[in-house]
Amino acid sequence: MANRTPGASRECKVETPLRKRRSRISITNEFSAKRQRVSEAIGSIDVSADALQRTEYADINAEPRADRFIATRPETLFPMNTTPRTNRMAKIFGLADDRLLQFTETTPASPDSKLLNSLRRSASQLFYSPPSVHPTSAAAHLGKRRQFILALDGPGIPQDPWAYPLSWSATNVIAVACGHDVYYQDLDTRQIAHLCTLPRPALGRIRALAFAPRGLLAALGTSTGGVQVWDAAARRRVRAWAQSDWAAAGALAWRGCARVFAVGRADGRLALRDVRDPDETLRMRAHREEVYGLQWSPDERFLASSDARGTVHLWDARNMSARVGKMKHDGAVKALAWCPWKPDLLATGGTYPDGRIHVWSTAALADTLTPAPLETLHTHSSVYSLQWSPHAKELLSTHGFAWQPRERLPDVPEPASSPYANSISVHAYPAGRRLVSVAAHTGTVSQSCLGPDGTTVFTICYREEAMKMWKVWGRREEAARRESAFDRCSIR
Repeated sequence: MANRTPGASRECKVETPLRKRRSRISITNEFSAKRQRVSEAIGSIDVSADALQRTEYADINAEPRADRFIATRPETLFPMNTTPRTNRMAKIFGLADDRLLQFTETTPASPDSKLLNSLRRSASQLFYSPPSVHPTSAAAHLGKRRQFILALDGPGIPQDPWAYPLSWSATNVIAVACGHDVYYQDLDTRQIAHLCTLPRPALGRIRALAFAPRGLLAALGTSTGGVQVWDAAARRRVRAWAQSDWAAAGALAWRGCARVFAVGRADGRLALRDVRDPDETLRMRAHREEVYGLQWSPDERFLASSDARGTVHLWDARNMSARVGKMKHDGAVKALAWCPWKPDLLATGGTYPDGRIHVWSTAALADTLTPAPLETLHTHSSVYSLQWSPHAKELLSTHGFAWQPRERLPDVPEPASSPYANSISVHAYPAGRRLVSVAAHTGTVSQSCLGPDGTTVFTICYREEAMKMWKVWGRREEAARRESAFDRCSIR
């Protein structure tokens, strides 16, 4: 071969033809930027024509179809040509059937691990004890049934959530005030009777109705301030007091003696009436706003009263002019309830924007006139009535509309969906845990009455003009008395 100069060497480079056919499967080789291998040959070859034929590389501004270092995924996937060794490696690393991840166990469970798992399940079932529900609890009755057992119509009941048109006597008679009339039904015989009618429209409409703790004496309070007492057994009027100041009598509460009862008026005054006395026994200025609630304690030591400002006062029964306690809510208070198995406990419930249930103790009145509540339940709904269960440590509440909790509530309420909305709810005491909530009516459940057996509750809704009876609690079974050896003997 002749001697070559550096200039001749650059002119004699030619492209070596490819020996292997390029596969269409390999994407990286087609778009690789690696320089092609060239060999030196004698002669001068013009390569400009070849550059013009590869038009796909001529435009340098064109966007490349693939990255240099990351292989692009082909449009058509072909099954991988795997070997036995590749299959073994794929099983070890959890890769198989062209999948990158398999969310399964990479190694099969051994027989010993299966045995241990079965033993663990058996032991957990052996030591697991389901939560027991006491037979007297509302969870065992209202929580399972969740339906009323009786419904009654009450056309013409007052369209006022602060009224008391319903009362349940100790002899199982339910009475309701419908406009100017009062009707009652004996739930044992299911007989319905008409009790009375206000003779003149000037006497107003019946706004409050309450049976005495014993017998069938019923007190009526009218929207014009009139107060009457009727004997439902004889269907005759026993006593009537004429209105003097035309302030509505909106709340009534009988004392345990079934002769004296308290009257709360729209001007904030309280009065005591005795069936045997044609005049008022006592009248005093108690609140600055309309009185919404009245309730005597079971031991008859205190009278609780509440008003439209959310103030709750306690009065000493021995000296009614002396106020012994003052509690406060952020909304109007109608719901008052004394505990039957712990007479010093008083539960109060507030309406919008308060929505809380407080439990107070009169034992704290010895230290301060304004005690702090023992327990507080936040319901974020209007509370209109409260009932303690005599058979279980539980508290029932009835509600109106509910709202979303906010730091600052608007003046006009915005109702929201909630389990408490228009419901009857039962809470455990003192845990404060809500046991059950049932949507009782389509509107505000403005009042509730506890039955004489302490297990059933009547609710009323002025929007529906209907009343419903619910089985809420169960009776505590009395233990059978064991016969003693001394019962067979007698002393002569």
